[in-house]
Amino acid sequence: MNLKRVSIYVHIPFCARRCAYCDFNTYAWRGSIVRDTLDAICQHIASVDAEDIIVPTIFFGGGTPSLPEPERIIRILDTIRSRFRVLPDAEISIEANPGTVDRSRFAALRQAGFNRLSMGVQAFDDHLLKALGRIHTSDEAIRSYEAARTAGFENINLDLMFALPDQTMRQWQHTLRIAVSLQPEHLSCYALTIEPHTPFYTMYQRGQLNLPDEQTDLRMYQYTIRTLTRAGYEHYEISNFARPGYRCRHNMVYWRNEQYLGFGPGAVSYLHGVRWKCLSNPRRYVKAVREGLPLVEEKEHLDADASLGETIMLMLRLRDGVDVKAVEERYGVNLAQRYAHQLNRLRRLRLLEVTPEHWRITPKGLPIANTICAEFLV
Repeated sequence: MNLKRVSIYVHIPFCARRCAYCDFNTYAWRGSIVRDTLDAICQHIASVDAEDIIVPTIFFGGGTPSLPEPERIIRILDTIRSRFRVLPDAEISIEANPGTVDRSRFAALRQAGFNRLSMGVQAFDDHLLKALGRIHTSDEAIRSYEAARTAGFENINLDLMFALPDQTMRQWQHTLRIAVSLQPEHLSCYALTIEPHTPFYTMYQRGQLNLPDEQTDLRMYQYTIRTLTRAGYEHYEISNFARPGYRCRHNMVYWRNEQYLGFGPGAVSYLHGVRWKCLSNPRRYVKAVREGLPLVEEKEHLDADASLGETIMLMLRLRDGVDVKAVEERYGVNLAQRYAHQLNRLRRLRLLEVTPEHWRITPKGLPIANTICAEFLV
């Protein structure tokens, strides 16, 4: 049998409270709908034909997967294991927000097989946390981190955000200083983006958000790179930093445009050149699973050209860049010929380093990386 490697993403769309900046598919719901959704996810997983699939990574995201009772989350993981061939050394991640977990919850998750934790800290500043709509304080974030360590988690990521409303460079330096002192294996540092249909977007439209200017945003990003690389972290993706050996293997699947299956409301899958999204609304998702109705809300067939463009775009996010030989073998094309115009222009502007082996965004190009990546979506 020809086995294929397919990662798994599980979306738990419930939060204690929606944050002011969040545009993810999340709901501040309680009660039976949460239990029904988790049961439906198990039923959805059990319905998949998984005979020829091996699973190298699993990621529980949200939402706040640490919010429901651990037993219900563990049941989903057990269902995956019973249905799929999960590799013995699989990376199994779960997101957790400080304020929704304690040492006993962490211990239950760790004992069940979760071996990587991603904590949504965002800032070590109570004023900024309150403005973001977070439910935890800086001290609670530190205590949650220490509880996770005590519970046995040896691979922890901290999510942090910069360019926040009214945030100063000194505040960002303070957040990074505390983060580094905790010695996590991984740090994800993202600039705030103002997304439509969020409270922050409404406030921004009304002139009620005092955001750092572009120059301060850039200085914060450059300071992040300097500080974390000096502290021993590898800057391996535009916004991600890891100790040697601790890159997020699951996210590497996305950045290499490899295959994955998604379960849960709004979860996205990508398999055999087809990308689809599950029904976003939890109630509709539960009803469809129970009644055997179609679960797909959106579906897209990518031809070879579209898939190639996305692969280039995603791999350029990595500091390793595009592995030219690997991509050419995967798609059967000559990349230098296919993208001669883009390569010549970006190289002339010193935004892209181009060799026969790799294409990499230069340090000069990093602040406009998204624009550079989009050049290849033609």
